[in-house]
Amino acid sequence: MTVDLDFRLLFEESPDVLLVLLPDAPRYTMVAATRARYEATMTTPEQCIGVGLFELFPDNPDDPAATGTSNLRASLDRVRETGKPDTMAVQRYDIRRPDGGYEARYWSPKNVPILGEGGSVRFILHTVEDVTALAKANELSDELRGRANAMERDILQRSAELSAAVRELRSANDKLGELDAAKTAFFSNVSHELRTPLTLMLAPLEDSLADAKLDPVLRERLRMAHDNALRLLRLVNALLDFSRLQAGRLHATFAPLDIALVTSELAGMFQSAAEKAHLKLVVDCPPLREKVFVDRDLWEKIVPNLVSNALKYTHAGEVAVRCHEEPAQVVVTVSDTGIGIPESSVPRLFERFYRVEGAVGRTHEGTGIGLSLVRELVELHGGTVSVASKLGKGTTFRVEIPKGFAHLPQEDVSQTALPPGSRRDLETHTAEARHWANDIADAELPISAKAATGERPRVLVVDDNPDLRNYIRGLLAGAYDVSAVADGRAALESIAEQMPDIVVSDVMMPHLDGIGLVKALRTDPATSSLPVILLSARVGEESAVEGLDAGADDYVAKPFTARELLARVRTHVDLAVKRKEWVQELTRINRELDAFASSVSHDLRNPAGQVKGFAELLAADSESRLSERGATFVKYIASAAADMLAMIEHLLRLARLSRQPLQRTNTDLTALVNDIVAIQMHGAKERKVDVRVTASLECDCDPGLLRIVLDNLIGNAFKYSSKRAEAHIEIGREDGSDGAVVFYVRDDGAGFDGANAGKLFMPFVRLHSSKEFPGTGIGLATVHRIIDRHGGRVWAKSAVGEGATFYFTLGQSPSRAAQ
Repeated sequence: MTVDLDFRLLFEESPDVLLVLLPDAPRYTMVAATRARYEATMTTPEQCIGVGLFELFPDNPDDPAATGTSNLRASLDRVRETGKPDTMAVQRYDIRRPDGGYEARYWSPKNVPILGEGGSVRFILHTVEDVTALAKANELSDELRGRANAMERDILQRSAELSAAVRELRSANDKLGELDAAKTAFFSNVSHELRTPLTLMLAPLEDSLADAKLDPVLRERLRMAHDNALRLLRLVNALLDFSRLQAGRLHATFAPLDIALVTSELAGMFQSAAEKAHLKLVVDCPPLREKVFVDRDLWEKIVPNLVSNALKYTHAGEVAVRCHEEPAQVVVTVSDTGIGIPESSVPRLFERFYRVEGAVGRTHEGTGIGLSLVRELVELHGGTVSVASKLGKGTTFRVEIPKGFAHLPQEDVSQTALPPGSRRDLETHTAEARHWANDIADAELPISAKAATGERPRVLVVDDNPDLRNYIRGLLAGAYDVSAVADGRAALESIAEQMPDIVVSDVMMPHLDGIGLVKALRTDPATSSLPVILLSARVGEESAVEGLDAGADDYVAKPFTARELLARVRTHVDLAVKRKEWVQELTRINRELDAFASSVSHDLRNPAGQVKGFAELLAADSESRLSERGATFVKYIASAAADMLAMIEHLLRLARLSRQPLQRTNTDLTALVNDIVAIQMHGAKERKVDVRVTASLECDCDPGLLRIVLDNLIGNAFKYSSKRAEAHIEIGREDGSDGAVVFYVRDDGAGFDGANAGKLFMPFVRLHSSKEFPGTGIGLATVHRIIDRHGGRVWAKSAVGEGATFYFTLGQSPSRAAQ
């Protein structure tokens, strides 16, 4: 695993007292220091950085014998002249306090040269150990002198360790340089190798597309292949240019150019893409008084990069390209009314491979090379590029190119204007911009790819790449009713209107990506079992596991074959059909079981009630002449009949839940909780129970059903903490790891073995004896059914003797989950 180390941070946070000086004798300017240095000298970075060492730290004027400054200057001079480290004897340097006074301090200093190219001293590392305690110990007693000697040896050892650390840092810096060079060489070699097969792909494709008699379906397929080959060529060319720049091998020829005319032509080539995207393209490049020395081929990389970037991140309004001249330079601006850039991201915008997190463009595709390449190419011309942006309002890039050629390498200047070269790279930019702006109307699809509607499985394709979207749509249209959308948010809206049988979705998309789409679908009961196949260019086990962990049914890495995708879709559609049949059958069986349970419960209630009533009458009849033992048995009969009646009532309530319609409304559960707690407290007057409601319990639910849930959970908390003289119960809410709201009821009662938590919500399952904690074993099964009907889930955590916590969520609709 490669880790980018921030060596400046490592240096500044070092616990050692370190100071970096320039060898600009006699000043010795301070340029960096560790936090420990500032603390030891009672100074701040603002006081030190850019200031001469002896300007800030002079000798104590109250001590005429002070020699610390002169000794230190002599040591620094030796290091600067010899290029070798210099260790000094313990010196007394009095530190000026913030109140203006001086504090006597003793230091053990060492000055280490940091050498640059050619062996010259570039910096001097001034390291000290505060040995004030040691010096004063020597002055106070001989008893402490042994410790002082040990400290002095430790100081010398630390000095040696510091020198070794400096050597390691220097070595690490050299290795980083080697790695960077190897990476640049790799990009260059790979880019060269890819250009040959791309040429052999593009030439035959263009020859075939030029055939007027070409079949329309075949023409569409060849056009798709041609446009994506152009896009791949643009990425390859960008890598090649970038690697050449890094290696210093990019050759430029600066010749006079009518930069306003060429810029206007380059911007105008994006007119078609702008119209497709319903944007206004403004080109304002009036003639200039003189031509500007630029490399025409490189200029044809700078302008298209900026214009295509503006189109990518502008969803409405306009993109404007303007050119004007100032006394010493020509200025070209590309502005838009797009999404804008966060202020925190502006300083990093031109860094290699940097992409603004959360930026929503017309596509998620991109390498992060374009703007870095623009800056490098502009600086190659002796110019500058800057950016001004306001989030949600738009962005303006400003390119400044100096007039004349005195600032350019004279060997690369040509006084003769050069003809335009190949515009292949420009074609790749305009083709990709048109590609982003494409709509997904049926008219774009070849006729053979249009699916006839009917009683066929329905597939929803979700991908921000219109070519891939239409390709998959055409591939599946022969066997399925296929629709397509451009991102996860549009997919949720489509699913809300009409439920598909399966979703085939890309992972990387704007607005809502594939992972977010899967999570949103899994949180809603209506779509929790909807099959989802994720497609991704990210390969490897880790990427696949991330998709499957999110809840996807399958994960297919790009590039994939048509046969593979068809087979996977067919398998999951068949499973979905069978699953639907199973669900329907289970629903039928459950209805029959509920009806059976309801019927049996009704039939049992009357005889059970009679048994209970006659037993109670018999027990109260003084003339029955029952023996003491007989009276006890009659009480047992009455108690058992009462338990049976309670169980029958719970079974009836459980059966009715399946037929009771769910009526969600915005509900404040706090009032329900307080009511239930008041009833429970009334039945536990002899106990001390501390009940706390830690948060507002507002939610979207069926209040009648949630009262049953809370009644069971809070009642259990009271019941299972009844053995404690002082019980504590807490009811509240927290945020789950997936962003869902989690409600909980927590007690410090008997608890249970956590290994049995999975059985807890099954009917008639009890983890404690009925003698110790009476109950029917139906309550938690009822809770589970109610929560399940809300599209949520319920679970518990506990340990024997350590109380229990019951958690539940209440689900939400797909559209709400995406917000």
